[in-house]
Amino acid sequence: MADKVHYDIKWFENNMRPVIAPGLGCCSACCLRNLDKQLFCDKLQCYDDWTGDFVYWGTKIPGHGREILMGHPTPEMVEWFNKTPTEQSQKIATTLIKQITQNNR
Repeated sequence: MADKVHYDIKWFENNMRPVIAPGLGCCSACCLRNLDKQLFCDKLQCYDDWTGDFVYWGTKIPGHGREILMGHPTPEMVEWFNKTPTEQSQKIATTLIKQITQNNR
């Protein structure tokens, strides 16, 4: 029997970055805004619990955000959002947000 192939749990950390948007949310700037809200947006944290600052999500690699905006997420991205439990994906997003807010102090 073939070994079960595991998906890349580090995909989000390796490919996405939070961008601080002080004040109210900035969904209109987020690269995920044109994708299925339930599958993508609802699985993420988009604000810093401590500062109250909101973030929107961008990509680390230039050009990838444009493809996502056009409604063409990569298969690896879809796999990560499908397979990562919401609690875990929110924890990962929260960690990335905390890192960026600490770096901006």
